[in-house]
Amino acid sequence: MVSSAPLPVARGTRELHRLLRQAVDLRTLDLEGFRRWLTGQLPFWESDPAFVQRARIRDLRRAHPELHALERTCRRASAADEASPHFARLLQIGEELTRTGKAIAGLSAALARAEPEAQPALRRKLEGFQDRQRALQREQEQRTQASPPRQELLRVREELRQLRSRLGLERAEAELAGLLLNQGHRSGHTGGDFEHQVLALTWQAIVPELLGRARAGATSRLRVLTGVGLGAARTELDQLLIRQPLRPGQPVEVLALVEVKRNLNDVAHGFRRRQENLAWFTGDTAHYDSKEYRTRYFRSGHFDREAVHEQDGERFLFTRGSFRHFRREPGQGPFLRRLYFITRTSTLAGVSAAALARIRHRVATDERLRLQDDASLRELLRWCQSLAEPLEAPDVLRLYCSVPGRGRQILVLRRP
Repeated sequence: MVSSAPLPVARGTRELHRLLRQAVDLRTLDLEGFRRWLTGQLPFWESDPAFVQRARIRDLRRAHPELHALERTCRRASAADEASPHFARLLQIGEELTRTGKAIAGLSAALARAEPEAQPALRRKLEGFQDRQRALQREQEQRTQASPPRQELLRVREELRQLRSRLGLERAEAELAGLLLNQGHRSGHTGGDFEHQVLALTWQAIVPELLGRARAGATSRLRVLTGVGLGAARTELDQLLIRQPLRPGQPVEVLALVEVKRNLNDVAHGFRRRQENLAWFTGDTAHYDSKEYRTRYFRSGHFDREAVHEQDGERFLFTRGSFRHFRREPGQGPFLRRLYFITRTSTLAGVSAAALARIRHRVATDERLRLQDDASLRELLRWCQSLAEPLEAPDVLRLYCSVPGRGRQILVLRRP
């Protein structure tokens, strides 16, 4: 069990209604509303060095139409090269040279580390690859000389490289690559902290609620399992709160499924997938495609045999009966009961976090986009709205608000 100080969390219908009132749902915005939304987003986006760098690259490209002309020339030269009789062999030679270069680098490193008695054999191998490399390079040069389209392509590529260097594009793109690499490292570190937080929150808020006050201390047989797949496809579950059986070797009892989303706008993606998963776990064959669930273990594509999850040196046995507490809302509604979400507070946008990232990327990189121009902005709005799924996070929150008590099953971590 994980224990720590209580986390700042909000839940319940009142909290969900508050989030819905503050939503800026891109799906329903008109042009002026979209303009206001973009104007409000830009200061946040511009605090991201990667966004700023992308915009610099975009503006640099915009300012130099000769770059676009040369890129078009390069594309035409590339198409002509691909149509030439020498292309297939030149492509093959290039791939072989890459493999040979890697072999030479590996053997050179091995030779530097090898004991004296192993060096002669390694040196012979290395010399063999070096001979092969020289032969390939000679053939590549000969075929290039015999191919006017390849010579033209190489000439245009070099001209383009020199222009990009003079404009500072190569340096700007290298700086962007470094920024993105650093962002990836930071994201990995913060992800682990969030996982620890939500595990603590499950024990602090969900376990007592499910057990009731009278049995709040009866946790000896409870476990929170993470990353549960059970050998099935499409079923990587963030958390399962389970109760172990009294008799060893019997199936566990699943008390709750907890879906964890770092971004509130991703709740809908988790909801859609877990609805399908719960149909599969409970044998509701009308609501999943068995072909997508076929694995070497579940050959029929149905949850028709026992499955085991191993964690912390323990084995946990699951059957369809393990999921008996999960039932649809009356009238063949969705699975809401015992399906929990833990997420973080943010503004609902009516599209996923991935879609928002795509919008941010397009605004930073689209050289044709003019935010002051109505036609250009309208085209962007239509594209943004096309990214929405039929069910998005605001719709999920409304679903949970529509059934008494279900609003407490979405836990929203507040910012400190």
